[in-house]
Amino acid sequence: MNRFLNFRLTLFIGALFAIGTVAFLTITSCEKEKSSTFSGQETNANTPLIPSCENPCSDCGDDACTPKTVLEAVSDTGDLENHKVNMILYHYAQAVREAAKNPTFLQYMTVGMTVNNQGVTVSLHTLAQNNASFASFVNYNLRQSMAANYIYPRGVEPGIDALIADPTWDANTYLKNRLIYNGTPYAPVIYYKTKPVAGAENLPVSVLISQDVNDCDDVAGWRGDTPGLVGEAEGRSGNRVVIVVGPGAAGNFSSMASPTNISNGAEDRTSTVNMNNLQFFGSQFRYEKSGRSDVTGIYIKFSPTPASPQDFCFYAKICKNSFKNMDFLFNGSFMVGDATWDSGSHYFVFYEQDWFSNMWDLPHPCTTSIARGEMKYDNEWYSSGFCGAASTYFPSAAGGFATRVNTKSRFVIRGQ
Repeated sequence: MNRFLNFRLTLFIGALFAIGTVAFLTITSCEKEKSSTFSGQETNANTPLIPSCENPCSDCGDDACTPKTVLEAVSDTGDLENHKVNMILYHYAQAVREAAKNPTFLQYMTVGMTVNNQGVTVSLHTLAQNNASFASFVNYNLRQSMAANYIYPRGVEPGIDALIADPTWDANTYLKNRLIYNGTPYAPVIYYKTKPVAGAENLPVSVLISQDVNDCDDVAGWRGDTPGLVGEAEGRSGNRVVIVVGPGAAGNFSSMASPTNISNGAEDRTSTVNMNNLQFFGSQFRYEKSGRSDVTGIYIKFSPTPASPQDFCFYAKICKNSFKNMDFLFNGSFMVGDATWDSGSHYFVFYEQDWFSNMWDLPHPCTTSIARGEMKYDNEWYSSGFCGAASTYFPSAAGGFATRVNTKSRFVIRGQ
């Protein structure tokens, strides 16, 4: 429930974000983290990276939940398109790690990640276009990473070794143009999660790659030059400057937008709503690398008075076999208890909740830009539906069942 309440604060109160940081509990001394020069290929340790919880391995999958390197952690043999994206992000993470050791470049990046005291995603390609020194530095380190690691684009794209050897090659543009998932092009972006506490600037900067690793919801990255896994509690703590590298769209704000009023003409209906069941239409609509998906549901009240998003109505870790088998999930959650339900308009949406991801607008059948969720890609929502007066949910004044179906899922609520 602590995670649940933390999401409420993060997504729905509209908190303002500044430079993000991470507290890594396994670090006991800054002396161990002194910066070094670019080290190239990772060394495969004898022991796995330390997870943030006791049970990192899901009981509903055969995932590599105890990786020994960051590269192993972000590899995704189950989704080759996502794997390619992650390899590109891995190269960018090497460049960002090196840039963060330079106070001038670090300041340049952090200023770019803040607009009007809110955290935003900023494109590394755009940052390079606006600063020749930064562009040259990033390109050099992208080439270094590609030379040191035999991953995409090496072994896949023709002539890549000759390009890597060319000091004038624009590696940033090359990789950015290949950052495509499910037919959608993305920008290589950086962003932060939480404002740092005083003294956080004295620790080496942490750089994370936006990809779930295990059932702890860990992500992989580096504390300075030390690889490790980071859980949500650490990732939102604010004790260390953290930069997350992911696919995104430049300018995505980290806070919620305000909903728009919807004319309702509502009639008296039920005052409570429960989840009856939720069904996903196959594994192709599952958006998680680990064995369980973190599915979150919210509802938003629109009328008679526009209001901020009200509450989470659903959260569950759902086994990937439930997607594969198209199981009905009989949850029975108490979703809404609202004395004005019978005179209001509400909206439900279910999506993949990834604490380490940047914000994307969630779809809505009535209006736009009223809710945002933390998702790796902007298509990682499962269900969106209901719009308008209570009578559109429940034709009977006694309540009953209401169903919404789309290409990804089916969900049924019950009014009482």
